[in-house]
Amino acid sequence: MESCDQQNGCAIPSINSSTDGFRIDGLETDATQPRKINVIFVTDPICSHCWAIEPVWRRLTLNYEINVRYIHGGLLPGWKNFGDPGNGISKPEDVIPHWQQVAAHYGQPIDPSVWINDPIDNSYVLCQAAITVRQLRPELESVFVRLMREQIFLFGKNPSKIELLTRLVSDLGLNTELFFETLDSQNLKHTFSLEQAEMVRLGAKGFPSLLFLGDSISSLSGSRSYLQLEAAIASMGSRKPARKNLSNIEKLAAFNSWTSQEASEVFQLSISEVESFLATQGLEPVKVNGGVNSGNTVWFEHNKSVKT
Repeated sequence: MESCDQQNGCAIPSINSSTDGFRIDGLETDATQPRKINVIFVTDPICSHCWAIEPVWRRLTLNYEINVRYIHGGLLPGWKNFGDPGNGISKPEDVIPHWQQVAAHYGQPIDPSVWINDPIDNSYVLCQAAITVRQLRPELESVFVRLMREQIFLFGKNPSKIELLTRLVSDLGLNTELFFETLDSQNLKHTFSLEQAEMVRLGAKGFPSLLFLGDSISSLSGSRSYLQLEAAIASMGSRKPARKNLSNIEKLAAFNSWTSQEASEVFQLSISEVESFLATQGLEPVKVNGGVNSGNTVWFEHNKSVKT
């Protein structure tokens, strides 16, 4: 039985961790990860706390030379025997009040209607889709996860549906036939099982978990503040990543879309101030159903909205 809370995020399901795999710096990886990794991010596309931490995570990656490796661990294997008694979740529609609570607490807009209109059966296929993109075009992995999360959290859509998944893959410029061939392969499923096993062996306690690979390994779980993330960076000793010195325009150009909350955190402006800034830069606002307070807007570069 899984549970979610602000301190630990969403608990990791029971997983067999006996599988062998490649290793680098004492940690498992795969051949698509040639960079010197300094942070491991344990995540899942449907994890609301992973979405909630996006503003501070985005700020961190824009301020430091972070080389991240994602582990897509699989939060929801299926609804049979699944439950989160702490949040009263045993069926899809039970997720709605939990997501509304997360949105209200952190300010990230969430439209929870997917759990009524087109419930996600399991998140394993979405994790495997992210790994597939990594194998085909590693530099697009985080972009693809972002596209899936926008569909889920901002537009109430289910990206495990073949039509929408095909659209997202095509929007990335990938060969859709090769994508689905890779996604359906036994090799991909084996890679996913390796990631799940590694996640357990690394001691990740929930989604999200961040492991900072400094002179020693430190970790944070759940939705954390920017100051907590920056303190973890400071504790990395000789392996502490260099600080970036980007202008606001350079930071803005790093991403095609911004929630108002993300932009407020990154640029350290109020919601009203940052929305004026985004508008002057030519980004187009889209209101999000279910958003809270004044931060229920996502901003896209002109003609870059992927709402379907």
